Amino acid sequence: MRVSKEPEVRKLEILDSAMKVFARKGYEASTMKDIAKEAEVVPGLCYHYFHNKHQLYLEALSQYARECSRDFVVVFKQMDQSIGECLSSLEQLSRNQQSNFKYKDFFDKEGNELFHKELDLYMSNEIYPHMEAYLYALAERGEIHTTNIRLLARFLWGGQIAAINEESLPFQERIEFIKEMILKLI
Repeated sequence: MRVSKEPEVRKLEILDSAMKVFARKGYEASTMKDIAKEAEVVPGLCYHYFHNKHQLYLEALSQYARECSRDFVVVFKQMDQSIGECLSSLEQLSRNQQSNFKYKDFFDKEGNELFHKELDLYMSNEIYPHMEAYLYALAERGEIHTTNIRLLARFLWGGQIAAINEESLPFQERIEFIKEMILKLI
């Protein structure tokens, strides 16, 4: 018996199913038919919502990046917290999230470096504006002093992404380094 669902609900199910299939089979080996089977829909419905596998992948990536970024955005939206409080919250969140990302294995798999960089970009688009706004709030309160908040935000963001992705070092060592550098710079 066919189950009728709201279009947005069905679309989200297809996106989530796509990420499961990409994680299991890899992007190249996955087909729209595989994704439809995982979502328990006919392949034509996948094509109804998405022109092709690449468009479906980009929308699934965007949804996943929003999901992965959500708690970090919440931290940066707390404009009244000090930089120390913010860093503590981000450290705890990073520790908790390190193994909780559903598709971490897919993005960290050898050969998927481009997919990982795309995820970094999509997460940056979600988190960065809130981090920049938080730094502006710190500057307005006189807690940090710089001639260019926007440039500082970009510098901090890019540096922490590079450091957090440096997997030759233990995770905690990377976190400590990031905190140390941020505190030195601001």
